[in-house]
Amino acid sequence: EAMSRVQATTDYLGPDCRYLNFKTGEEIIKGKDFGYFPRDAVKVEEVLIGEEVEVLTKETDFLCLHEDKYTYE
Repeated sequence: EAMSRVQATTDYLGPDCRYLNFKTGEEIIKGKDFGYFPRDAVKVEEVLIGEEVEVLTKETDFLCLHEDKYTYE
């Protein structure tokens, strides 16, 4: 079973809380870290794992609160 693991090749600061922020050289593991980021900011490694982990989400995981207003796209 493969799990995606990527390493940041550049610093990235997302526009809001739905995006991951990271610095060059940091490792990002799908299933542990959650958020959007540009594909060209990382290099992908495939890693074999023994078990699959499902991360449950709900609609509010994709909301950002800015000055008492919700940003939802």
